[in-house]
Amino acid sequence: MSDILQYDGLYFTFSENIVSRSIFDIVTNFQGVLFMTRKVVGVFSKCSEFDDYSAERSIFNGRDIEIVGVNDANEFDALKGRFDALILTNAKITGEVMDSMPRCKVICRHGQGFDNIDVPEATSRGIKICNVPGFNTDEVSDHALAFALMLGRNIPFYSHEVKVNHVWGFNSFPANVKISEMNLALLGFGRISRRLAEKARPLFGRVASYDPFMDVDAARRIGVEIYDDIDSLIKNADILSVHVPLSKDTYHLIGAEKLAIMKPTAYLINCARGALVDNDALNDALENGRLAGAAVDVVEPEPAPKEHVLYNQKKCVVTPHVAWYSSTAIKRMRTEAANSALAVFDGLEPEGSVN
Repeated sequence: MSDILQYDGLYFTFSENIVSRSIFDIVTNFQGVLFMTRKVVGVFSKCSEFDDYSAERSIFNGRDIEIVGVNDANEFDALKGRFDALILTNAKITGEVMDSMPRCKVICRHGQGFDNIDVPEATSRGIKICNVPGFNTDEVSDHALAFALMLGRNIPFYSHEVKVNHVWGFNSFPANVKISEMNLALLGFGRISRRLAEKARPLFGRVASYDPFMDVDAARRIGVEIYDDIDSLIKNADILSVHVPLSKDTYHLIGAEKLAIMKPTAYLINCARGALVDNDALNDALENGRLAGAAVDVVEPEPAPKEHVLYNQKKCVVTPHVAWYSSTAIKRMRTEAANSALAVFDGLEPEGSVN
């Protein structure tokens, strides 16, 4: 009589005698210890799968860590119970999902926002939540600045009239306001907004901001005017750029009420989260001439359906959530998320911890 042991694709046969039985017990115990120490990291992100997770592998190199790629929700449901760590982009992670991931100690989001993860539920379960702060500060601030200059110069609307209605000549349009006479208003004054202010300050007549947690010293150093309330900022904006996190308190922060107090000649920019702006109210304001134009990199919901309300709105420029996108940002996002997972495995506090 003999025993068969499988390990890593190999099969070992042990005959029934005292020496073989001792070897069998030792190998079996070693196998158990091995699989207890090996960590499994699930990666559910389009940013990683195209190159066989090379950035993540470079961080985990030399460690007994297995990377398991996840391509869709069905695979995630089937595999999530194996994960000691999860790196993800947009999947919704609730308390119920966490309960089906009993081994998971850390969830790292590819990005800065983490509104798709129930952080209090994670904290109550001892799961560390991490993001990658600042990985795309230059990219998003560049995108918002490009939007501001494009809107301020009326470029997308000139282009539409030329291509669609074959209109040619300056006298077919109202005269623009000089960029250097415009007030660029920044709602929120975090990393991206501050960087945008630094870039925009030499170009615009005024750069102003409202943020209840304002870094006053940074604002003054850049030359940003500080507003004490949100309505005053909005009323005086020639271009309003939204840079706040999404939460229950900020959901549809820019809705019909706030849009109604903007100048009819003003423009709106959103490169933060789609649900910060009530898209139906924005479309209505544009359609009825209560707002001159808008440019958004994010919409609600995402991915946007083919019949989204803003797609046929000629006064609104839409880009597909790409403000963050660059080869540098992707590399930094992936490596820092992997480093956060590794830190938790080593009993250290990850740099991107949010709980």
